[in-house]
Amino acid sequence: MNLQNYNNIGIASIAIHSVLSLSQELSLSEVLLIMPLFSSKSLTAHLSRKTTEIKSIEKLISEKTTLFSNFNKRYYDTLTNSLNAVQFLIETNKISIIDGNLMNNQHFMFDKSMGKRADKIYSASENVSKLLIENTEKLYLNLRIEL
Repeated sequence: MNLQNYNNIGIASIAIHSVLSLSQELSLSEVLLIMPLFSSKSLTAHLSRKTTEIKSIEKLISEKTTLFSNFNKRYYDTLTNSLNAVQFLIETNKISIIDGNLMNNQHFMFDKSMGKRADKIYSASENVSKLLIENTEKLYLNLRIEL
């Protein structure tokens, strides 16, 4: 799948802003994990279900191992779009950087006209927000991101 077309700056902006709207504050390292989580259609579908309860990143990975097998590649494939979306959100005053962290300036307002994919992302953003509460180093280690 060509992730550059599937995950454009619009989708990345929606994903980052919807998660940040719930978290209020995230480091750039945490924000850069959002799009790799949403770049898997199956993982997004799982996280968007009302019955999905997030306990920890370890539990999620152990339950859905196959959905994380290429996470490192997805991380690097979505890195540019994520950074461009962050820049766009800052320039449109949706978010800001304070003391090195990204802060939400404006609540994300979802509208059905944004599309089905945006709807799934919006539905899954609460679970992603819960995942990002964990220690950043622990997240990168468990997701096996090679830095």
